[in-house]
Amino acid sequence: MQKVYESLKQGMEVRKNLIELKQMLKEESALETYLSMTEDDELIASFLADEDAKTRKNAALVLGLVQSQESMEKLWEAYRTETQLFVKSAYLSAMQKLDCRAYEKQLKDRYQELLAFQPAEDERKHIQEELKELRRIVIQFDGGITKHKFIGYDKPQDFILTTLKNYQDTTSVQIETGATRMIPMGVQVARGNIREAMRIRTYRELLFTLRCDKNLPPRPSVIAGELARSNMIRVLRELHEGEAPFYFRLEIRSSMPLDKKSNFAKKLAAEIEQRTNRFLVNSTDHYEVELRFLENRNGGFYPCMKLYTIPVKRFSYRKYTTAASMHPSLAALLVELASSWLTSHARVIDAFCGTGTLLIERIYALSVRAAYAVDIFGDAIQGARENAGIAHLKINFLQRSYLDFTTDLLFQEVWADMPVHVQKTKEEMEEFYHVFFDKSEQLLEEHGRIFLYSNEHGLVKKHLRLRTSLKLQQEFCIREKDGAYFYIIEKIPFVPAQDPVQETPDPQAEPVQEAKDPQAESVQAAAQPGQANAKPEIQHP
Repeated sequence: MQKVYESLKQGMEVRKNLIELKQMLKEESALETYLSMTEDDELIASFLADEDAKTRKNAALVLGLVQSQESMEKLWEAYRTETQLFVKSAYLSAMQKLDCRAYEKQLKDRYQELLAFQPAEDERKHIQEELKELRRIVIQFDGGITKHKFIGYDKPQDFILTTLKNYQDTTSVQIETGATRMIPMGVQVARGNIREAMRIRTYRELLFTLRCDKNLPPRPSVIAGELARSNMIRVLRELHEGEAPFYFRLEIRSSMPLDKKSNFAKKLAAEIEQRTNRFLVNSTDHYEVELRFLENRNGGFYPCMKLYTIPVKRFSYRKYTTAASMHPSLAALLVELASSWLTSHARVIDAFCGTGTLLIERIYALSVRAAYAVDIFGDAIQGARENAGIAHLKINFLQRSYLDFTTDLLFQEVWADMPVHVQKTKEEMEEFYHVFFDKSEQLLEEHGRIFLYSNEHGLVKKHLRLRTSLKLQQEFCIREKDGAYFYIIEKIPFVPAQDPVQETPDPQAEPVQEAKDPQAESVQAAAQPGQANAKPEIQHP
């Protein structure tokens, strides 16, 4: 960095060195290094007056990265007098990182001016960039975005509840209001009730469907036009208190290369703003609406909408998670699939509890007498304790390995989301599952059950074949692509082998005279004295 800065002081390859300095400053602790070797930012600020527009742009971005408050006045003046549209957004990007409240009125006036401005086609991209940066500053001035209040809980709406493939019916049967049909991504509901849907735990997301073409071509202007003519604006108004604008983000689920997708999203966001007369305003940092576009096999897009204005309370206990934490909708699905096998007021144990999601969903489904949770990782146990406290549930947490766990208690249910051991050998995995089943047999009472989620289908089936005391009652393929299965296994009582029943003779009964078999007599006669054990020779009549 020192070498680059010295080159700038000598005026050598200014644009190239500014770009290099800008990249360096994005690295961790680079700012401290920069501040230690410079007394002020006069040198960098001087390049705001350079004849080369790209040099001015990069100088502005560097001043933002080093948070040069003393350069604020020069940044404002450079922004005000800049003639190249593509440079203006760089000044605003730098100002966002500084205290620019002295220019609040001028910046807000410029924002309103650009909102009403209809740029020429060749100017549109740069005006949109300037508007985006201005919007971020204006939001800062106003203390952030005040989200609209959702009021549409009981207004009939069309929506989709997304579910795992092949388990749409598990969610569908819980819907009481509206017409339903199964689609690949979940359950489609016509004129359903949002309040009712928010009580269902087995779906992942609630997405609003839009009344427009369901196979939109990958052309931003056409997509934006369809959305503007759809019921989207009406739905947003009906379901919320408050006036426009609504801030939105885009989610493009497509096989496009990343750079192409990014460019497509920028153009589409700008088109949506323009076609909706800025009823919808794009913001990647502060948003309350997500417009999602799902690419189909034909290369077209299926549009839907997710609202972040709806308070999510289904899994409000889930404050602490880890990368390995099970999604709560999956945990709820597993418990629902197991519902006919659950025991009321059972003593239950979660063998690898993580942050407690699976066990909490189990307790929500049916009351338990006592709940125990075991995990070897202290951070996970601590997070699980916090989550259980939020859920107001009494759970006994133990930081230790389930495989070494001992107790005099017997359990009616063992729950296990089996850890994924990507670095273990086949032999180590064999041993792990062997010890797990041994331990679970020891802890279960007769007719107790193991509820097991695992992606080691072969290992599970092998160990069940080797154990006569464990019977697989039911299995579900949850995700075929990664081999994830859910098993319900019951401990079968041991039945000892019994000796043949000997009849006790009745002393009152008359002795029974056995009928003589002539052939048998001839067989007996054939045996010579002293050869009672010899094989007799059968005499045929």
